[in-house]
Amino acid sequence: MVWIIRILYLVLFLAFLSVIRSLVTRVFSPLLERHSRPHAGSDRARETVAGQMIKDPQCGMYVATDLAITTRVKGKTLHFCSEECRDNFINERKRSDRPNRQSV
Repeated sequence: MVWIIRILYLVLFLAFLSVIRSLVTRVFSPLLERHSRPHAGSDRARETVAGQMIKDPQCGMYVATDLAITTRVKGKTLHFCSEECRDNFINERKRSDRPNRQSV
């Protein structure tokens, strides 16, 4: 008989927790939604990106082809995450293509 009472207490406790959770969710969810929603005209508004993810050959980060900065090298299109990575890649290629001149 004692185990039946303990089960009832458990059920009541779980029901109480469920009510508390729903109240907290109702109170705080509008605050969180308002805070996380980007403002109209904001630069931080995210745009939807479709397409393939490509690995940046300079830093190794994956970037969507729709947002990537591209350049052509020897007839091949390369995708970069930023102009800085693209410029560093091009500068490194120029340095490696120069013949090594050593002083005697």
